[in-house]
Amino acid sequence: MKTQFISLLIALLAGLLPLQAQQVSISGIVTDKKLNEPIIGASVVVKGTSNGCITDLDGNFQLNNVASGSTLVVSYIGYQTQEIPVQKGKTSYQVTLSEDTQTLDEVVVVGFGTQKKVNLTGAVATVDTKALESRPVSQVGQALQGTVPGLNLSTADLGGQLGQSMKVNIRGTGTIGTGSKGEPLILIDGMEGNMNTLNPEDIESISVLKDAASSSIYGSRAAFGVILITTKKGKAGKMTINYNNSFRYSGPTNLPNQLDSYRFANFFNEAAVNQGDKIIFDEETIGRIQDYMAGKITTTTIPNGSNWHFHEKANDNVNWYKTHFTWAWSQEHNLSMSGGTEKLQYYVSGSYLNQNGNLRYGNDNMKRYNLSAKINTKINKYIDFNLSTKFIRYDLDNPIYLEEGGLLYHDIARMWPTMPFKDPNGHYMRNGKLAQLTDGGRSKTHNDDIYLQGQVILHPLKNWNIYAEAGMRVINQNKQVNLNKIYEYDINDNPVELAFSGSYAPGATFARMNYLNSNFYTTSFYTDYTLEKNDHYLKVMLGMNTEEYIVRSLSAQRSDVISGLIPEISASVGEDKINNDDNNPTQYRNWATAGFFGRINYSYKEPVGGINLS
Repeated sequence: MKTQFISLLIALLAGLLPLQAQQVSISGIVTDKKLNEPIIGASVVVKGTSNGCITDLDGNFQLNNVASGSTLVVSYIGYQTQEIPVQKGKTSYQVTLSEDTQTLDEVVVVGFGTQKKVNLTGAVATVDTKALESRPVSQVGQALQGTVPGLNLSTADLGGQLGQSMKVNIRGTGTIGTGSKGEPLILIDGMEGNMNTLNPEDIESISVLKDAASSSIYGSRAAFGVILITTKKGKAGKMTINYNNSFRYSGPTNLPNQLDSYRFANFFNEAAVNQGDKIIFDEETIGRIQDYMAGKITTTTIPNGSNWHFHEKANDNVNWYKTHFTWAWSQEHNLSMSGGTEKLQYYVSGSYLNQNGNLRYGNDNMKRYNLSAKINTKINKYIDFNLSTKFIRYDLDNPIYLEEGGLLYHDIARMWPTMPFKDPNGHYMRNGKLAQLTDGGRSKTHNDDIYLQGQVILHPLKNWNIYAEAGMRVINQNKQVNLNKIYEYDINDNPVELAFSGSYAPGATFARMNYLNSNFYTTSFYTDYTLEKNDHYLKVMLGMNTEEYIVRSLSAQRSDVISGLIPEISASVGEDKINNDDNNPTQYRNWATAGFFGRINYSYKEPVGGINLS
């Protein structure tokens, strides 16, 4: 048996020795196939390992401990990746890389036109739309997080509250004075719009213009960059029908761990003593806290005269983060049809999103409906005509306390765990904001966005194009807000009218209607001409653009609603108020602008640059 084991060990060692002998050092050079010049900084890696290096100033490389039979992966930006098998006995390799014409010919949307990606000298980034399709989110802004270096998206002060849009800036926050905003200009198919109301499935491409060289074509409005969104269009061929859906269950992450009431009371007392104050929780209260946590008593507080203690004499043990937040169900459905002939293509899509908020109490919900249609037709060899329309509706239904109170998320972080969730008679206590959320009234927003855009393209001569574009965006918004009476209950179970978030007296009610109508009109007329001769490339673009923006809004309110079941101004008997809301005043605003712009691109052999004039 011993002899057999020794023989087996010798055989294994004999098998390993050749493997060790096959570890060799190899060297070589990487060159450009077309120009026969060395490529500096090309990556050379042994496939499946971390053993690698980059080429030096002469295109040379050297790798140690390379096993015979392995594969070298040689890559460089703008070139096709090569895989070279390592042959036994061969230690020197000459690798030639070919240009990746697909990458070099990639077209990027820029201001009033497109350019090859290799042509760009400004800071322009594109977003892979596959990243949008793979992310089950309700807004385009959420899907863009982490997709473009320098594109920063952050939540507003209200965090994850339903209906909030993310703030966007490019390369950090920048302002030019009090009240200014460092936000980029967002254009949807060439017209300013709200990207967060779009259906992510309808997006074809996104370009982010980061610097002045790229965004100057749009003038002063592009001081903080531009985000260009192009929606999908039809392609010639048989009709293609696409349906997809998303069902998701989402909730808050990384919620703070709240102290239990006993530890909280002791820490609070210690902090009070350290700053020279009296203790907050006396021994009798701490004893009740311990008894409640141990299950010896079930009452959460004691009487304070005819009412209940809700502060330093209370003895509940509530984790307010877990009490207020929960997981929510959402669903989204998308359906699109596209196809056409060489002369006419069409694209039609529709989507439905139903998203619940993460409030356990208050029942917040948002619904969004998207319809879009696009027709591209070639009338003859001289004229193209394109037409695009979009209809977007969203309905947002929130508790009024999220807007009129505005401090729910702030207050949750400040609530003591000892504060009672319910009084001993089973009613919500005032401290938890639960009556305000469930019974205080609703804020309902109904918003319709309509986009209509048309484009005529003339081709008088070869390489000469003339563009005439017109667009219109109409927004109609109706916001209905009502305040109901809310109550707390005394120790005898009698209702007592409660003040609403400190802004309204006990027993106050009202019904409010906010109307907004926004009309945006834009026209563009521009032309470009391309000249290619031998190794020279010249492209010239000139044009003008006009825009007009008209807003009308009205806010009306009446107090003393007869019944909370009919929260309408017509069902109220109190005083009328107009222009009572500073955020939605009665107003008329109108501005208009006109601009002229141009761009010149010239290259010799390889595209190297361009000049924007605006």
